[in-house]
Amino acid sequence: MIINLNNKDYDFENDILYLYTSEGKYKESIDLNGAISDIGQDGKIRGIEIMDISKRFNVDKYDLLKNLIKFEAVIKITKDVIKLNMKLEVLKRNKEIVRESTIKGLNYNGLNEGEMEIAC
Repeated sequence: MIINLNNKDYDFENDILYLYTSEGKYKESIDLNGAISDIGQDGKIRGIEIMDISKRFNVDKYDLLKNLIKFEAVIKITKDVIKLNMKLEVLKRNKEIVRESTIKGLNYNGLNEGEMEIAC
């Protein structure tokens, strides 16, 4: 299942990327070491906030502000662990630059096991 987070904002000053959808009702948030996932009442991702994104992906903040092409992520949830694999594409001097990052955290919220894909 692919969840389309069709809205994005980048906070240049605080270096935070916000990806979200206006669909569904919010239930809770999960902080995975600087990537906060907002979960809806249906158990699906409704938004994600990635702190210090330029450092995490080794990209220029200006490119995130003006030249972000695509963001994709796969969230794998097991009984004990949540793993977030992220891929970011920016345009730099008319060339697409792809960067990846992985974050792991404990499934302390007891989310159902499974896998979700996010695209924006």
